[in-house]
Amino acid sequence: MSQRSQVSERMRETLANLFIVIGCFAVMPSSSAIAASRACSVNATNDIQYLIFWPPLPGTTDNYEARIKDFAAKLGTTGDDKTRQLGFGIFIPVWAGNPSAITRAIKGGFDLAKRTNVAVHFNVDDHIEWDERPDLWNWYDPSKPGFNPENRKNVEWYDWEGVANKRRYLTPAGAPSQTPHMCYGSPAVQKEISRIVSQIVGPALKVEINELKKENKEYLFAGITVGAEAGFDDYSRLPGLLVRLLLQARGLVDPMASQMALLLGLAERMMDEDKAPHSQVGYCSLTNAGYSRSHPAADINVALTDINRKFIEFWDKQFFEADIPCSRIYTHVAASVLQSDNAPLSIVFNPYARPGWTTYPQSILENGFQPLYAELAKHGNPAWGGVEANNFSNPKAPWEKYLAWHYNHGAKLVGISIGAADQSLMSALSKSATGDEAIAAYQKFLRGGILLE
Repeated sequence: MSQRSQVSERMRETLANLFIVIGCFAVMPSSSAIAASRACSVNATNDIQYLIFWPPLPGTTDNYEARIKDFAAKLGTTGDDKTRQLGFGIFIPVWAGNPSAITRAIKGGFDLAKRTNVAVHFNVDDHIEWDERPDLWNWYDPSKPGFNPENRKNVEWYDWEGVANKRRYLTPAGAPSQTPHMCYGSPAVQKEISRIVSQIVGPALKVEINELKKENKEYLFAGITVGAEAGFDDYSRLPGLLVRLLLQARGLVDPMASQMALLLGLAERMMDEDKAPHSQVGYCSLTNAGYSRSHPAADINVALTDINRKFIEFWDKQFFEADIPCSRIYTHVAASVLQSDNAPLSIVFNPYARPGWTTYPQSILENGFQPLYAELAKHGNPAWGGVEANNFSNPKAPWEKYLAWHYNHGAKLVGISIGAADQSLMSALSKSATGDEAIAAYQKFLRGGILLE
């Protein structure tokens, strides 16, 4: 998520809707506390519960601080600083070409939190927005910055021969990207991730966290969502999906079908321009994992899922080793759709972070969060987060009930998202998340009320 497009619409295999994208904390726990169940369990019972709002916040001014203050004033409370706390979201541009942009974003977020008494929660895009790093991905255009044929080892391939991706035609952000699909298994990419977190992001966070400790305001750091629903694009499904959506749009089966058909049509045109095959990507990562044409994986999807899990865990481990407590690190994959991108519900569990999901009440979550509760139970019921949430499409539950599905079942963080590239969708999201019913639910939660299911 970025401040240019902090969250945007989601598209997944079901394509029934256009989805959008991104106790007491008095003594921060040691980073050595890891649950035997491979899930962070620090402060699982007594930690603060955070209610986070991702940009754009409602309001007419471009000043983010003013919007935060206005929204807090509308709610009439920011929480009690001990058990429940209001927060806002900020994007850390980890792939910025200039490292100073990273440190400015971090310091700016903490400064905003101190001035508003509203906690800051950061988001790190692990794999999509690396536009400013052509030194890692430009393998194909000698007329552009960063060109190096060896960069093909850092982007995904369509086959064992190494036919490399040039652009992503569909992303978890719901829109195409002008940069290639990252090779999660690339040693160069992983080395750069480690450098960015250990030398830039981690130290900048620790400086600010230590300042909060001195002022007894640790509660103003709500943590980090690390990830943007990492997975592997599969373009072999694209033609069939486009035909289905066009038929849906013609029959008005789904009001979002027309918009989705337009996006898929754009993806098709981009693929034609690049002469890209309609294939599953992931062969670069598979190669780095030791597979080959002569030694293929028994099940390619199982292998890609394992690679994706290790990539997510690798990112979380970098923050953990930078001395950020696992109780302040959340993973992020989609839970509200059928799993079709090598990111099943279970992939979010690792020793270095709390599990975090997108929790729109759609698809497998339409009738409640039982699929999440079942998965949490398998891992010892650790604290978790609905890191990207909105109840806009759920006629079966009011906002209070939707929040209760999170907080009454161990969630320590809910991140409300109202951003989308499509203005009509953004309007629907905003109308739901800032309506009277939602505001009343937020107020009840922040004031310590018991949320009813």
